[in-house]
Amino acid sequence: MKIKDFCRENKKKVIIISVCLVMALILLICVSVYFLQRNNSENGGFLQGGRGGFSMASGGVSASGVTSVGMTQESFEEENLETQLEIEEIYISSGDQVEAGAQILKLSQESVEEAREELAEVLEDAQLAYRAGAIEYEQSKITAEYDYNSAVLAGEQAEEVYQETVESLTLSVEQAEEALAQAKEQIAEYESYVNDGSYSAYFGVDEYQSLYDENLKLLTDKMEEWGVSWSQVTSGGAGGMGGTGNRTTTVSSGDAGGGTSSSQYVSVLTSLYSVLEQNLQDLEQAQSEYEEALANAQFELQTLKRNLPSLEQAVTEAKQTYETQTLEAQLTYETALANAERAQSDYETALEQAESDYEDLKSTWEDAQENMDLFESSVGDGYFYASASGTVLQVMARAGQYLTSDSTVFIYSNPEEMSVTVSVDQSDIASLSVGDSAVVVSGTQTYKGSITQINPVTASESRTSVTYHVMVTLAGDTQGLETNQSVTVIFGAEEMEMPENGETPPENLEAPDNRETE
Repeated sequence: MKIKDFCRENKKKVIIISVCLVMALILLICVSVYFLQRNNSENGGFLQGGRGGFSMASGGVSASGVTSVGMTQESFEEENLETQLEIEEIYISSGDQVEAGAQILKLSQESVEEAREELAEVLEDAQLAYRAGAIEYEQSKITAEYDYNSAVLAGEQAEEVYQETVESLTLSVEQAEEALAQAKEQIAEYESYVNDGSYSAYFGVDEYQSLYDENLKLLTDKMEEWGVSWSQVTSGGAGGMGGTGNRTTTVSSGDAGGGTSSSQYVSVLTSLYSVLEQNLQDLEQAQSEYEEALANAQFELQTLKRNLPSLEQAVTEAKQTYETQTLEAQLTYETALANAERAQSDYETALEQAESDYEDLKSTWEDAQENMDLFESSVGDGYFYASASGTVLQVMARAGQYLTSDSTVFIYSNPEEMSVTVSVDQSDIASLSVGDSAVVVSGTQTYKGSITQINPVTASESRTSVTYHVMVTLAGDTQGLETNQSVTVIFGAEEMEMPENGETPPENLEAPDNRETE
């Protein structure tokens, strides 16, 4: 046979075999669909919803798994205990059956007493802090109320205080300016006294001088006319008419010459001489007062001129103070208004903070009391007890070691806790969350449960079929289930008349067989 004919013959065989395989595959699919529909119909449409007392929500998921008994870690739950409790003896080992309340280990009495003293001291300190905190809490409320009232009152008086401040600053500027103006006026006044002879006119020096000169001339003229001497006029006291400065004339004490005057002339001239003496005294007094006033004026003028720069500086500083303190008063005014506006919220915040601090101290005290109570109830008599019954799987504590806070004593099985772990396809895993409810079906029995764990790492090695492990923990009575029992878990079931755990669903609905998500 030629190679060409051989290839043609083999090609025909390949085509025939391929056609047969395709027909067999189609037949297999039809049979599978038939049995699948029949199975679903016989079970009352369990996954489609209808007769089971609950229906499948849109996008619901079902999967098969095997039950497993729960494991419990028995730990020493005492918190914040620095004292190490010494373990003297262990009463259990792996594989032992323990009952609730059974003694697990014994602690040294010395370490128990030391721990008790530590907790008692912590409790006492917490109680004292709580009592002090209660007093501080009441004080804080009083302070908060006082601050609130002060802020409100300050806000109400803010404008009045601002106006008073501005008025006071304005008055300070005006007083400084007035003092400067008065000083300048006094300087001008004293300069006029010193420079233009105003004091001389004020004290009448020229008038007294003129009057003295007139009376002196009159006296001397009449003495010469009547021929009366000075000795006759003054009766020997003419020497008292001394000089009167540059403005007076000196008269000698000689006779007027020529003859003897009558007593009448002498009497008149004697009177005139007395007037002249008084004129001289007035002139000298006026001259003295003028010179004294002039000296004082010069002194005051110098003093005022020396003080003038400081008065000018006082005006400058008063104006600067006015500008700065007015701005400060404006800020104080606005701050007072703002504080008044938020006084209520600040008051409430202060109360909340005070109450929070008080509650923290109270919580610390209660925690210390709980720690003491927990210590006494758990190991107060020197023994550690099992809290539930089960089979010991592993003993973590050893004699000679120390029992510390949160340390695990032993691990045991807990038959009262049952869970199921199933594999869910990646297309369905996104619709599930921890805490979601689930229904576990075993034969004709149903049980309630919830998702307690979703493993984020895939459980399969296949690239085409990726699944994730989901753990469902059953709730309530699970006595109808056994360990390693095959069950079906339904996620997304809309409960309608869900039976209690272990009861038969209405109309004898059974779980679908092998409806597992691969």
